[in-house]
Amino acid sequence: MNGTNGATKKKVAVVGSGVAGLAASWHVAVNNQDGHQVQLFEAEDRLGGHAYTINVAGVDVDIGFMVFNNDNYPNMVRWFEALEVQQEESDMSLSVSLDHGKTVEWSSDGVNGLLAKRSQAVSPEFYSFVKDMIRFNEEARKLLQLPTDDPRRGVTIGQYLRDHNYTEAFCSYYLFPMVAAIWSSSIEDVLKFPAEPLISFFCNHKMLQTFDRPQWNTVSGRSKSYTLKLKELLGDKAKVSTPILSAKKQSDGKFELFTTGDASVGIFDEVIFACHPPTAAKILEGNQDDTVVTGQLVDSLSKIEYADNAVYIHSDPKLMPKRRRAWASWNCIGDSDLLSVHKMKAPKEAEAMEGGGSGFGNKMEKPTQNGFSNGHHQNGHSNGHSNGHHTNGHTANGHHANGHSQPQLEGKDGRMKAVYVTYWLNRLQNLETDKEIFVSLNPHEKPDPALTYRKEILAHPQFNAETMVARQTINEKYQGRNGLWFCGAWAGHGFHEDGCRSGFDVATRLTKTPLPWCTSNEDKAVMVIPEPDLSKATKMSGITAAVSRAYQTLTKTQFEAQRWLHRIVRGWVSMPFRKASHHRQSFRPMVLREGCLEYDLGLARSYMAGHFVVEPPSDPEMYDPAIYTKGDRNETTRAIGDPLGLLRFFLLVIANRDSAGATHIPRKSLKGQSYADAISNASGLIISRVGSLFNYLRYKIVMDNSERGGSLKNIHAHYDLSNDLFTTFLDKETLMYSSAIYDAVKAPAGRPGLVFRDSLEQAQWRKLDTLLARAQIERGQTVLDIGFGWGGLSIHAAKKYGCNVTGITLSVEQKALAEERVKKEGLGHLISFEVVDYRVFARRKENQGRFDRILCCEMIEAVGHDHLPEYFWAVEQLLNRDGILVMEAITTPEERYETYRHSTDFINTIIFPGGCCPSLHALVDAAYKSSALTLEHIDNIGLHYAKTLSDWRKRFNAQEKVVRRLGFDDIFLRVWNYYMVYCEAGFLTQTENCLILVFARSGCTALAPLSEARSVTQDVPLTDSEVENWLQDGV
Repeated sequence: MNGTNGATKKKVAVVGSGVAGLAASWHVAVNNQDGHQVQLFEAEDRLGGHAYTINVAGVDVDIGFMVFNNDNYPNMVRWFEALEVQQEESDMSLSVSLDHGKTVEWSSDGVNGLLAKRSQAVSPEFYSFVKDMIRFNEEARKLLQLPTDDPRRGVTIGQYLRDHNYTEAFCSYYLFPMVAAIWSSSIEDVLKFPAEPLISFFCNHKMLQTFDRPQWNTVSGRSKSYTLKLKELLGDKAKVSTPILSAKKQSDGKFELFTTGDASVGIFDEVIFACHPPTAAKILEGNQDDTVVTGQLVDSLSKIEYADNAVYIHSDPKLMPKRRRAWASWNCIGDSDLLSVHKMKAPKEAEAMEGGGSGFGNKMEKPTQNGFSNGHHQNGHSNGHSNGHHTNGHTANGHHANGHSQPQLEGKDGRMKAVYVTYWLNRLQNLETDKEIFVSLNPHEKPDPALTYRKEILAHPQFNAETMVARQTINEKYQGRNGLWFCGAWAGHGFHEDGCRSGFDVATRLTKTPLPWCTSNEDKAVMVIPEPDLSKATKMSGITAAVSRAYQTLTKTQFEAQRWLHRIVRGWVSMPFRKASHHRQSFRPMVLREGCLEYDLGLARSYMAGHFVVEPPSDPEMYDPAIYTKGDRNETTRAIGDPLGLLRFFLLVIANRDSAGATHIPRKSLKGQSYADAISNASGLIISRVGSLFNYLRYKIVMDNSERGGSLKNIHAHYDLSNDLFTTFLDKETLMYSSAIYDAVKAPAGRPGLVFRDSLEQAQWRKLDTLLARAQIERGQTVLDIGFGWGGLSIHAAKKYGCNVTGITLSVEQKALAEERVKKEGLGHLISFEVVDYRVFARRKENQGRFDRILCCEMIEAVGHDHLPEYFWAVEQLLNRDGILVMEAITTPEERYETYRHSTDFINTIIFPGGCCPSLHALVDAAYKSSALTLEHIDNIGLHYAKTLSDWRKRFNAQEKVVRRLGFDDIFLRVWNYYMVYCEAGFLTQTENCLILVFARSGCTALAPLSEARSVTQDVPLTDSEVENWLQDGV
C-alpha cells in the first residue's frame, strides 16, 4: 500500500507510553504524509509514564513530571501549544538541610532563606561554600571549551572536584545534594557521574549563571491535561494494559510482537522502543543469533542503567527543612557525615576514582558477560514495565519480583541514605488547598501513616561511563537499523524534554517529515529543535569580563572628571565627598564590576558583602543639617561604617543622575515609553546601563505577585523575619511600619525641605489621626484594614471611634502579634484579623458591599504593577455605595516609572521581594479601568518619610546588641542600614514620594470636600513670629 508521496505505508509499533512514546506516536499518527499506521502499547493501565497525575484530598497533583521552561524545553512547549495545553508559572527554589537543620539549612529564596539558620552568617564553612559555588559557576563551563580529545573531558565529577580542590562545604552543602535531587541518585553514583555531561546540563539549563535564568512553568490542570488529550486523539491506536514481552523476527524482516500468554499483537514494519532500554533488551534477547539483533545491541541496551525510587505522597512536615523560612520547591534533606568528602584526596592510583580507597563505598562495578555483577538486575526491571512506573514489582521481602536481590530504596540504610528530596507541591504546582502536600523520594524515615496518601515506585535513568558508551553505541550503530528504533529520556539528560526530543527524533527520521514547528527552517535537515548551543553560554564570561574592564575604565574617568576619585591604593578606591574633606568611600574595583553587571543590585551586594564601607568625616560639622542634628549619637561601627556617609554617597549618585538631565528636552512625538526609553532614562554612569538591562531580565523572572504565585512568599520573605527585630526600631506605642507625620514647617531660605520636631511616637499618632480624618470615619462604622501590619491603625480606629474593624494580611507573624495587642487593649469584640489574600476575600459573597471605609497603609507596594487593576476591582466589591478608600502609598515619579517597573533593584529583590512602588498615574489608571472609584484628594508626605527612616535607623543601630542576640550578624546589619539609608535618600531627593490618597465613587454623599489647600500637619497657618519661635525648637 502506498502513501500520498508514493512511499509504502508502514505499520509502526511504539512500545511504551512515556513522553518519548507519546511524542513518537503523535507525530506518526498526525503529521506523516505517507499514511503510516501507528499502534502504541503500554503495560500500565494509563498513558504517560512519569506524566502521572493522582488525586490527593480532592486535589489533582503531579508526582513525576512537574515543571518545564520555554528555553530548555522548546519541543515540549511547542507540542503543548499544538495540543492547546495551558501552562502557568511555577517556582524552582532549592533548599538544603543537613542533620535536621543542625549543620546547615539554607534556601535560594532571598537573604531570609539563605540565612535560614542565622548562625550561618558567621560560619567560615558556610562562606567557603558560597565562595566555591561562585568559583564553580565561573570555571566549570571551561571544561566544555577543551578540545574534544582532551583527556580532562573524560573525568568523573568526583575526580574533577578533587583536581580543582573544592571544599567539603561546597560539595556537601550544595553540589552533591543538588545533583542527587535532580537525578534521584545516591552519592556514590553522583561521584561516578562523568563531569562533562553533568556540566553540559548545568550550562544548558542556565544553572551556571547569575543572569537570564529561565522562568519555570507547570501544566495548568496537571500533566493529565496533555495525556488525556493524546489518549483521545490516538483512540484505539493506543492500547493500555498490554505489556510487550517478546518479539520474533520474520523472514521478510518484519517483527511480530507478543504480550501476556504469548498472544500476538501484530506484525510490524518498524518498532520504536520507547520503554526502558533494559526492557527492550529483554524483549529482543530471543533474536540474538540474528545479524540484526546482535549480542552487542542487547548488551548495550542492558547497560543503560535505571534505579527505582520509593515515592511517598504525604502531608508530614517532618520530611521538610526544620525552619519554615528554609522551605523551598525542592528540598534536599541529608546527613552531613555521609556527604563528607574528607577522603576525596586519596592517592590517584587507587583502584577506582571513587572506589574503596576514596571513602565513598564499594568499587565501581565491572560489567560481567551477562550485564552487571551481583546486586543489579540484568535488565533493570521486571518484564513489561515500559514507562518507569510500577507499584507491584516488589515482593513483601524486598526482593525484585523476578527473584533477583534489589538494594533497599529508602530508610537510613537505603540507596539514598546520604540525601533525599522532598518536593513542596503547593509551591511547585500552585495548588488551591489548605493542606501542605509533599512528595518525598526515598526518605530516611517514613512519613506519618496518618498523613500519607500513597506510595509509588518510579524509576529514573542513571549516568555513568558505561551508560555513556552504551548510549553512543546504540545511536551510532543500531538506531533505525532494520526497522528498530530506540528513544527515551535516557538519550539526553534524563528529563521530559530529552524524552520528548528523542521520541520526535526517531519519528521524524522514520517518516522523513519535520515537526510542524520546524517546517519553516532554512535548513531542511533540521526536523526537531536541537539542544541549545553550549558555545554561546561559554562565551558569556569573556563578554562579561570585557564589559567589566570597560566599565571600570569609564567609571574611573568620569569620577576623575568630577573630582570624585581621590586615589587608588593597593586595589582599593577612595572617593572624597567634598574637595577638602577626608570623608572617603573605600571599596574594591570589584564593586565597579558588580555595579556594571547588576546596576543597583551590584552596589548593594558589594556593601552587604563588606566590599566597601564609608569612613566618617573628621569633623561632624561637615554634614548637611538636613541629615544631621548636632548632638546625635555617632552611629559609625566597624561592621557598617558611617551610615550618614553612605547616605551622602547615595545623594551624590542621585545628583549625578539628575545632572545628566539638567537641561529638559521635550518629547518630539506622542509615542509611548518603551524599554529602549527606559534604558536611555537610566541616567548616570554610562556602562551601568548594561546592569539596567540585566535587571530587566531579572525582573521578568522574579516580579510575581499573582494570587497563586508570589504574593504569599514575598510577604513572608520580609514581614516574617522576626517581630522582635521590628520592635527594635519602630515606635513602641503604635508599631506602625510606615511613614510618620511630624510637626513641620518649611525650612528657612537657603535650606531645602522641611524642619521637623516631635518624637517618632508623636508623629505616628499624628499620622494615624490623619488617615482616619481623611477617611472621615464616623462612630460604629465597619472598616477594612488591608495589610494591617501589627494592628496599630485598626486598634486606633476601634478605640477612638468604636468601629468594627476587619484586618487581612498574608503575614502569619504579624497577625500573631497584632492579636496579642488587641487582646491587651480589650478590643477583641471590635477587631478580627485573618490571613487571606485580598482577592480571595473580595470574592466571598458575604463581603460584597460590606464596608463603610477601607484603609490601606503602604500595602499597595506589595500588589505589583500588573495586579493594580485587580486591587481596585477587589476594593470596589467590598465598599458600600458611599464607601471611601484611603490609601497611603509609596510612589515613583512618572518620568522614571517605566525604567523602574521594568527592572529589579535592591528593594524589590532583597528587602521587599516582588514589590513595586507605583506611579500616581498607574494607580489612577488602574482605578479608572477596573472600578468606578475616583481620586478625590492627595497629600504628599515624602519628606516626612525621610525623617521617619532617619529615626528608625538611629534606633536600630542603638539596639545593635539586641539585634545580634536575635541571631542577626554583620551582613544583616549592613543590609538593614543600606535599606534604610537607600530609602531615606530616595525620599529626601523626591526620587520616591509617599502619598495619602482618597478614593470614592462619584457622588459619594459621605465625603465632604477635601480639595482646599492646607498643610498636612498644620490645621491653622502659623504667624511669622510663631514660625520663628518654632524653628528655634525644631530639627
